[in-house]
Amino acid sequence: MSADILERFSLNDQVALVTGAAGQLGRQFCRTLGQAGATIAVVDQNEDACHSFTKELETDGIPALSLPFDITNTQATHSGFDQVKDKLGRLDVLINCAGLQIFAPFEERTFEDFMRVLEVNAGGTFLCTQTATKIMKHQKTGGRIINIGSLYGVVSGDPRIYTDCSRNTSEVYGGSKAAVIQMTRYWAVHLAQYNIRVNAISPGGVFNHQGEDFVSNYSYRTPMGRMAKEDELSCALLFLATEASSYVNGHNLVVDGGWTAW
Repeated sequence: MSADILERFSLNDQVALVTGAAGQLGRQFCRTLGQAGATIAVVDQNEDACHSFTKELETDGIPALSLPFDITNTQATHSGFDQVKDKLGRLDVLINCAGLQIFAPFEERTFEDFMRVLEVNAGGTFLCTQTATKIMKHQKTGGRIINIGSLYGVVSGDPRIYTDCSRNTSEVYGGSKAAVIQMTRYWAVHLAQYNIRVNAISPGGVFNHQGEDFVSNYSYRTPMGRMAKEDELSCALLFLATEASSYVNGHNLVVDGGWTAW
């Protein structure tokens, strides 16, 4: 019985594409999927970081393909996904992890910056999902798509916690992540006929050496009394990326230490 259970968490002989792969969470997600047996298509707009991280994965025994491109560029995105199909033969898992935040005060926000956040967070997720679907729908095994939402796509940010932190949250970041969560539900309904399951993960705050006051304030606001460690999202991701979640579709898995429970 236990062997069968563990097998359902395996990604052996499968291909996973991760956008924003060179970022804090993207790197962790790539390693998790690779350790579960997947070959990783590493996508990041930062070409040097993309190539460098791909070499790190290969050194650690995880087969990987470096694909530096901008997920808001239609031609580049189509070309990148074509390379995955041509070089790796298939695409089983898409992780839409690339995202953009903006930190200027709301009253000073430019419309151009507002639209750029929407373009990356919502538009890039749309474009990658659309392109991946064209590959996955022709596979007998279908595929799994996981969108990275946010706690702030579910509730508003609490401005009281940002006392010593320059990285405040914004209305457009929360709005873009709410859009990602809603699109997840739409795609889950419309792509199920192709055996493509679409889910989202909405992380709470992940520790990344933020200001001492911020960490203390955030921890006090969280029932578990601390921020998340980056690897605490990995098991949630692996669950949704594998057959372990074979009847989970259209779900937004909130991993926030209980923040939204009160």
